[in-house]
Amino acid sequence: MKIYRYIQNYKVEILKETFKLSDSNNLSHTAKISFYDINNNLIDTKKYGVIQLEKIYDQISKKEPVDISRCYVKNFSLSDYRSLNNISEKEKVDLIDFTATDSIFESEKIIDFSLGNFIGSKADFSNTHFGLGNLSFLKSEFGDFKVLFNGTSYSEGNNVFQYAKFNNGNVNFDNATFENGNLSFVNTYFGDGNTSFKNVHFGNGDVSFAFASFNKGNISFDKSIFNGDEISFSKVDFGSGKVDFRRVVFGDGDVDFEEISLAKKNKLVFRRAEFGSSSVSFRDAHLEGCSIDFEEAEFKSGKLNFFKVSAQSISLNHCFLNCNIDMRIDDCYTIDMSQSIVHNIIDLNPGLTKMNIHELNLSGVRNMGDIFIAWDDNHVLDLISNQTKTSLHEKAEQFRLLKEEFRDTGRYLDEDIAYVYFKRYELMSEYQLNKEKGILHLLLFMPNFIFQRLVFDKVGLYATNPFRVLFSIVIVNFIFSLIYTFYYSVENTLTCMDNSVGIFDKILGNLYFSAITFFTIGYGDCSPLGFFKILAPIEGFIGVFLMSYFTVAFVRKILR
Repeated sequence: MKIYRYIQNYKVEILKETFKLSDSNNLSHTAKISFYDINNNLIDTKKYGVIQLEKIYDQISKKEPVDISRCYVKNFSLSDYRSLNNISEKEKVDLIDFTATDSIFESEKIIDFSLGNFIGSKADFSNTHFGLGNLSFLKSEFGDFKVLFNGTSYSEGNNVFQYAKFNNGNVNFDNATFENGNLSFVNTYFGDGNTSFKNVHFGNGDVSFAFASFNKGNISFDKSIFNGDEISFSKVDFGSGKVDFRRVVFGDGDVDFEEISLAKKNKLVFRRAEFGSSSVSFRDAHLEGCSIDFEEAEFKSGKLNFFKVSAQSISLNHCFLNCNIDMRIDDCYTIDMSQSIVHNIIDLNPGLTKMNIHELNLSGVRNMGDIFIAWDDNHVLDLISNQTKTSLHEKAEQFRLLKEEFRDTGRYLDEDIAYVYFKRYELMSEYQLNKEKGILHLLLFMPNFIFQRLVFDKVGLYATNPFRVLFSIVIVNFIFSLIYTFYYSVENTLTCMDNSVGIFDKILGNLYFSAITFFTIGYGDCSPLGFFKILAPIEGFIGVFLMSYFTVAFVRKILR
C-alpha cells in the first residue's frame, strides 16, 4: 500500500480486542499501529491481529500452508524454530504457500527467514511492513512461482537477501520502500523469471547486487530511486533478458557496474536516468554484441568510466554531460553522442586500451568542455566517414567541431586536417543539395564546385599547407613556360627571344619570361606578341592570386 512508502517510524499498542481473520478464525488480541513520516506526522492508523509464534511454528511443523495476512508478528525466527525443534542450523525449513500480505513484522534482534525453503504455489509478502530489527532471507530458496514483495516497506535495519535463490518464478518488488538500512542481494540467483524493482525507493542505505545472476527473464528498475553512498551491481550476470534502468535516480553515491556481463544482442537501458556527483563505473564490462542506451540521461559532476568496456554500441545522445568521461574502451562498433551537451572532459585517447571503434557520432554536440581525441591514433576520419545514419552536412559539422576542439587545445596539425575535411564535406553537401534541386541548379553550381576543388583544395588544402601552394607556384610557372615554348610561332613570340637558339635555351628564356610575368616583376626587356598578349595577363593574375594564397597560408602557420 502506498502509505508505507513514506513510513519513517511507527508505534504499537496492543489491545485486548478480538481480531477476526479472513478465514473466520479469531485472534484474542489486536495491535493498533500508528505510522508516522519523517516529520513525525501521522500517516495512518491500522489494526492487525496479534498472532503467536507458536501457532506459526506449529503450522510449519505440520507442513500446512501458512497464511498470516493482516497479522502483527513479533520476533519471527527460523533460527529459533530450528533450535526449538532440534533441527541442524544448516538445514532448510519448508514454508508451504507462505502468505503474509498487509502484515507487519518486527523483532528485537532480527526477522529471520534465513534458509527458508518456500514451496507450494506462492510466496506473498505484498504490502507488508518489516519494522524494528534487521531482516534476513539469507540462503532462502523460492520455487517456480510468483514471489511478491510489491508494496513492502522496511525500517532502518539491514536487509539481507544474500545467496537467495528465486529459481524460475517472477520476482516483484514494485513500489517497495527501504529506509536507512543497507540492502544486500549479493550472490542472489534470480532464475529465468522476470524481475521487477519498478518505482522502488531504496532509501539512504547502501545497495549491493554484486555477483547476482539472472537468466532469461526481463529485469526492470524503472523509476527507482537510490540515495545510498554505494550502489553496486559489480560482476552481475544480467543474462539474456532486457535490462531496464529507465528514469532511475541514482543520487550522489558511487554507482558500480564494473565487470558486468550480458548475453549477446541484448540491451542495457538507462534512458532519462539521473546520475549524481560521484563516480559511475562500467569498467571492464563484458557486453560484446550488446548496446548501452543512455538517451536523455543527466550526469552531474563526477566521473563516468567506460575503461576497457566491450560492447556493440554506446548511446549518449541528447544527454547532459557535466562529468568527466573516460571513453578509453576496448571494443565498440558505434559510440553515439549526438545532440549532447558536454561540460567537462571526454577522454578518447587510446592509452592502455585497444580503442576498436567503427563509428563516433558527434553531430549536434554542444561542446563547452574538452574532447581529448587524436586524429591519427583514433582514426578520426574513419570514425566519422563510416557513419551510415548521418548526412554529409552532419559529417561536416562534426569535423568543424573537432577542428575547434583541436585549436582550443593547441593541436594545430590535427586542426588543419579536420578543417580540410570540414570544407570537403561541406562542399559535397552543397553539391548534393543542388543536385536534389534539379539539373539547372547543379549546372549553375558546377563552376563554384570545380573552382573550390581545384584551387582551394588541391592547390593549398584550404590555406593549411603553404608548401603545397609554393609547389603549385613552381608547377604553374613550368606549365606556362612550356606553353610559350610549344605554341611559339612567327605571330606568337616574345621580343626578347632569339629564334635561332636551341630548344633548351628557348625553354630557359620562356621560363624567365613566365617568372617575371607570374611574379608581376616586369623588367621591360621582354614583351609578348600575338596570342601571348592574352596569355601573359592571365598568368599575371594567377601569379598574384597564388602569391596571396601563399602569404595567407604561410602567415597562418607562422602566427601559430
